[in-house]
Amino acid sequence: MKRPLFLLLCSLLLTTTPVTAKTLSKVAAIVNDEIITTLQLDQAVIEDLAKNPQNQFNVTQFDQMKVQTLDKLIDDKLSEQQTKRLGLQVSEEELNSAIADVESKNGLTHEALIQALATQGVTMPEYREKVKGEILHYKLLSREVNSKVLVTSIEVRNYFDQHIDEYTSGEKVSLNRISYDIPTGNEQQVAKLRKQAEACRDQLISGKDFDQVLADQGDSATGGDMGTLVESDLAKPLRAAIAGLNPGEVSEPLEINDQLYLFQVTGRSFDNDTLFEQVKNQIIEKLSQEKRDIRFKEWRQELHDNAHIEVRI
Repeated sequence: MKRPLFLLLCSLLLTTTPVTAKTLSKVAAIVNDEIITTLQLDQAVIEDLAKNPQNQFNVTQFDQMKVQTLDKLIDDKLSEQQTKRLGLQVSEEELNSAIADVESKNGLTHEALIQALATQGVTMPEYREKVKGEILHYKLLSREVNSKVLVTSIEVRNYFDQHIDEYTSGEKVSLNRISYDIPTGNEQQVAKLRKQAEACRDQLISGKDFDQVLADQGDSATGGDMGTLVESDLAKPLRAAIAGLNPGEVSEPLEINDQLYLFQVTGRSFDNDTLFEQVKNQIIEKLSQEKRDIRFKEWRQELHDNAHIEVRI
């Protein structure tokens, strides 16, 4: 049976007088030469619970959440200490500009923002300190994480080439087809057929007219213009065979259901270079975010490795 720990803890904290709270407050953790008190931890837990008041926790789940909250407080303390060591600061001009930006985006006057904050029990000086902390945190991450991340043009192009199916799912492609029946039970004939298909492919790649190449195959092959097709609707083996091919290029011989196929791309609604330019910034942001996540974990670990952290609860 789950106990309503959220309501119980809220009740206990709200009814505790400042004097009692000060008396009961103990050390939850030591981070270098600073402490995190049990009172600070309890307040942070209440804030976390208030974000999802509909959730209920059993004792084990609550204890796990409390550990996670303490871990976050330790991380915040390490970040604050690193900010001080680096001498990062926020000027009054930066702070005023950030608050003015909040007012502008929300269509509020300065007086209206003050009133909106008051309804939440927050004063303007408290709000300014909060915004200042957010700016400092952004500056810290920019210096320690974002500035360490570099995505090269080669990485972007390689990602595009390797995931081209993700970007051509709605695109149309025009194809020519040449197909051969694969003989059964005769490996020599199969090997001969594969050589014939390779020779046919070489002719197409060299620029020889498709209809002439098909006619030269005689009765051993069939084929023709397949028209314009939605690439995402094609069978997976066919999509893979033509992935990345530009108009005029020809797939490797592809075996499907006792048939050997060659596919020549004759047109695309977007050629690869045009499509690449359209999605390049999207790929850069994706790769950058992946690298930022990795660097953030590394940086967080570095802070912990170089700090004296002692958990007392």
